[in-house]
Amino acid sequence: MIRFLMLCLCLIGPIWAKPVASVKSTHPALKKPSQLAAAGVDFDSERPPERLRVLVALGPSTFFIKNGRPYGVEYTMLAEFEKFLNQGRAKAQPPLRIQFIPLDAGELIPALRAGRGDIAAGLMPVTEGAKQLVAFSTPYLQDRWCTVSAAEEGHSLTIPSSSYAHRLLGDFNEARRKAGNPEFEVENAAPGVGSEMLLAQINKEAEKTTMASSFVLGLWNKTFTKLKSHSCIEDKVPLAWAVRKEDSALLETLNRFADKTGIAERAVVATRRFLDASGKVQSTGGELGSLDKLAFFAPVFQIVAAANNLDWLLLAAIGQKESGLNSVVRKKGPTGIMQINPSTARNMGVNNPHDAEGNVTAAARYLKYLRNFFNNPGINDEDQLYFMIAAYNAGEGRVQQLRNQAAAQGLDRNRWLGNVEKVALKSVSKGMVDYVSAVSRYYIAYQSTEKTRKKHDGASAAEAK
Repeated sequence: MIRFLMLCLCLIGPIWAKPVASVKSTHPALKKPSQLAAAGVDFDSERPPERLRVLVALGPSTFFIKNGRPYGVEYTMLAEFEKFLNQGRAKAQPPLRIQFIPLDAGELIPALRAGRGDIAAGLMPVTEGAKQLVAFSTPYLQDRWCTVSAAEEGHSLTIPSSSYAHRLLGDFNEARRKAGNPEFEVENAAPGVGSEMLLAQINKEAEKTTMASSFVLGLWNKTFTKLKSHSCIEDKVPLAWAVRKEDSALLETLNRFADKTGIAERAVVATRRFLDASGKVQSTGGELGSLDKLAFFAPVFQIVAAANNLDWLLLAAIGQKESGLNSVVRKKGPTGIMQINPSTARNMGVNNPHDAEGNVTAAARYLKYLRNFFNNPGINDEDQLYFMIAAYNAGEGRVQQLRNQAAAQGLDRNRWLGNVEKVALKSVSKGMVDYVSAVSRYYIAYQSTEKTRKKHDGASAAEAK
């Protein structure tokens, strides 16, 4: 997890909403790219990795957040890969966890080469140019690009400016010309309109023809029921995952998994019911529709987080793990979105922990208290966060006991990954380790999604001017 937070901070800034005197100022975001690359997963080492960072394309088909949970075909396939990696793993070892880091599709290969992740995934076509930069796994899918409309095939194709279809059109038109068929004229879709958004528009308006991936069209065919494909490019395009060229052992592991049949088809079935009919990637913030639970609670998280100098997405990540963002009210025991104990709430100065604002306020004040509790010169920022999350789950006293046990066993009491985490796995339960891992996974995915969305929205607005 340490290396994940290092990555996340380099991508999206500090853990806390703003710097405060009680938090150490030395920050992993100041580390050089070479240092980050050195923190990557090493499948060639004798010691198996505990965490694997996946740079995944943020998109309405590949990876998206809905009701605070991640979905998408790439998410589903890689979650299956995570299970594959943990087959036969010793129970005494923490399970290997994949950390998803959503980025814009165009950033995947540069970020992978810069050492900001271990795998790049995003329905990536294997091209000769890209093969010069990275190593591709065995393809998990052979895709085709076809013209798509809701009526008759038009003579003009509307295509998003970033679509892979642009690369295919030259050869496609040449083949049509040789066959005596007219070439397609091409116009770019409006700024900010992606392939899925364009399919949604065509399904609704039935006026345009585009060129789209057959796999993506098959994923959406129960949502966009009016669409049908027409002319297809003859050659199939392999889709695969990518790793750095030097990561040969990781590549071999990916290849063994990619050889498994049906992973892409299973991902389609698992993803379909969560698709957004607009074809858009929604924001994790207040721009979401009111039916999305994360959007519904976002204003409370944001107000309370600002009052306690916390990142509201950390509160959201804990709320997602604790209750699935459902306000489960209990008169006795943990209650509300954050599942805070009433006694803890009273200690934090909150008399009514059952309503949303009081519940989140009590949780935020407790996290602020834990931040100060673990504010120790020997504990770096990442481990301070992990100890906070672990203490939120089991209490600061229990975490202190685990730190002391780690020291007694010759481990580093100030480090979570591979140290206090290992003691927790043996002496407490797998539950605490899974809790810290899950909250971290949600938190980093939320942060990176928001950063990527804001960057994309800004670029679209600038292009539209």
